[in-house]
Amino acid sequence: MRRSSGSLSTVSPATSQADVKFVLFFDCSNEVCIDRCLERGKSSGRTDDNRESLQKRIQTYLQSTRPIIDQHEKQGKVQTVDASRNVDEVFVDVKVILDKEG
Repeated sequence: MRRSSGSLSTVSPATSQADVKFVLFFDCSNEVCIDRCLERGKSSGRTDDNRESLQKRIQTYLQSTRPIIDQHEKQGKVQTVDASRNVDEVFVDVKVILDKEG
């Protein structure tokens, strides 16, 4: 179900029933995301790891998922991690958040 107002319950009935303590949001630019998926595609054999498919997936994310994150952000429930960094740095931030929120 698509978001038609400022309420999470309009996004999905399940969303309104869930008690969300926090949302862990891995933030990086679209280009970083695409580059990483293209690199993954070299070894994974995934045929959908191509630039055109990835750009479509990002548009779907922006239309369908990002509004949910924005709504949780308005409620102060989003913990953002800079995911443009290397995996070890990201892991440290995630561990700190989980230890604090967990």
